[in-house]
Amino acid sequence: MKILRAVVAGGLLILGSGCSNPPLVYENARFDNRMLCTEGAKRVTLMQRYSFDLPGPFRHAPCGTITSGFYYEKGLDALSVGTSGTFSYGDIQVTASGLYMRVNSFLSGRSDGLLYPKQAFKDDLVARQALPSYHGVKPSSFDWVTHQGFQCLRTYERWEGKAVGIFEDEVKYWCWEQESGLKQPFYVHAGQRLPLGTKGYDLDQVFIEPFFQSLKINRLPAPVLAKAQADLQAFCSHVKSRLDKNLPWGDDYPDKRLNLTFLHYCGYDVPLPDSAAPAL
Repeated sequence: MKILRAVVAGGLLILGSGCSNPPLVYENARFDNRMLCTEGAKRVTLMQRYSFDLPGPFRHAPCGTITSGFYYEKGLDALSVGTSGTFSYGDIQVTASGLYMRVNSFLSGRSDGLLYPKQAFKDDLVARQALPSYHGVKPSSFDWVTHQGFQCLRTYERWEGKAVGIFEDEVKYWCWEQESGLKQPFYVHAGQRLPLGTKGYDLDQVFIEPFFQSLKINRLPAPVLAKAQADLQAFCSHVKSRLDKNLPWGDDYPDKRLNLTFLHYCGYDVPLPDSAAPAL
């Protein structure tokens, strides 16, 4: 049987082979990589913005041999967890991440729309995904929902790779809170990649609801808040500098609505174009 390793991202399946793997457990100034099988049942407390319990499917995960399954990015204050699953498709044995989840504080400040009001954030997200150059999986729905008092923008995506026998679906949430002192929303998504024709989990019921039920927001120390605000402003200044020099900054519409909206909410004296808020 032909054995391949597979990674699915944004609807793209990448197959490759190899004998050497990076170490599964390590820590440096930027990352803290641990084994999910030893961390899953513990409460997650290493993040700065919040603590929470991992949902049930991650709490008793077997030890992986390809990935550790528990990956913390210190600068972003972001945690990714995932399990590995293997199945056969024809004469190919595919190994892919079966279940995964990510929580992100955006502490580095480098993301779109972090300073936007809620509706402007949604409008910007819709506009970016409507660009002709956008190649990701487009959500089938955008909804405002409330979890444990947090107002969140929820999207749902589904992708089917019939050529390789995989489907992937994912729920994504951007949520606003008042407890930490941060201005930017936090982000959580949960997803699954499984063979076509199988029944997966209800992602909201099994992953998202338990996450919010266990979530505790931390009030961040003044130095952390000051650095987060400085990083947000530094990103704003970086984008402004590039545009002042007529250097490209991401894909945009002919009227430059995305970049003008970004600079407006960064605090620069830039008028919003009439098309900045598309009809939804």
